Amino acid sequence: MKEKIKIADAELPIMKVLWEQGELTSPEIFAHLEGNKSTLKTLLQRLVGKGAVKATEINSRSYRYSPILSRQDYINQERSGFLQKVFDGSAQKMLLNFVKEEKITRDDLQKLLDIIEEDE
Repeated sequence: MKEKIKIADAELPIMKVLWEQGELTSPEIFAHLEGNKSTLKTLLQRLVGKGAVKATEINSRSYRYSPILSRQDYINQERSGFLQKVFDGSAQKMLLNFVKEEKITRDDLQKLLDIIEEDE
């Protein structure tokens, strides 16, 4: 995986729009979001500065934005950090906690077992 790009909670809705919609102009992005336009522009520029989003110039005042950081890379880095921080890196501890504390159905557990059996 590439170097870790930290996405702030406030920036995540913009990334979600880009992951779902692909390449968009800023007005197209903002049409999917609620909030102050000026703040959203600032958040978008931060994402460009971090290297999470690419800005391609259309003309002197317009750009098209596309995600550089993929959704899967983001999920992988967040999962890894969460696992390390909360469960000392133990996937077993995490899964046991989720099974014990969350409402996981027998069907969900069976799907997990199926995935485990496929990987063996």
